[in-house]
Amino acid sequence: MNFEKLLNNFDMGICVDQLQRESLVDLVLLFVEIDGVVDDKEMEYTFEWVSSLVWNGNLTPIEYVKNISLTARDAIETDRIEEFIRHRCKNIVDSPAKTLAIELAKGVSMSDGHLDPKEAKAIEFLESCF
Repeated sequence: MNFEKLLNNFDMGICVDQLQRESLVDLVLLFVEIDGVVDDKEMEYTFEWVSSLVWNGNLTPIEYVKNISLTARDAIETDRIEEFIRHRCKNIVDSPAKTLAIELAKGVSMSDGHLDPKEAKAIEFLESCF
């Protein structure tokens, strides 16, 4: 199944690594927004990690973060958190990236020193997707 997904992505001209990176960024931003409070420490954690990425997207990483922050906020406000997570998990195909997704979700959620119940529930769902 993963091989078929890989071939489909190449057929569409999409770089699988970039899709994984974007999906990881999407998940991190969801976890920044999920508790309703965007803490400076969460954003510092996020920007520090994003700035370390090799980025091959059409948008700069900062532009991408701004756009996806709005998308993540919309998913939260319309109670589509699980759908948002599930969709991103489909683009995360290798084991190290799956492990990283969970580590990043936990890291950004705990960066403000508090694990909100919404964050805990979303982390649990994320883990179940892999």
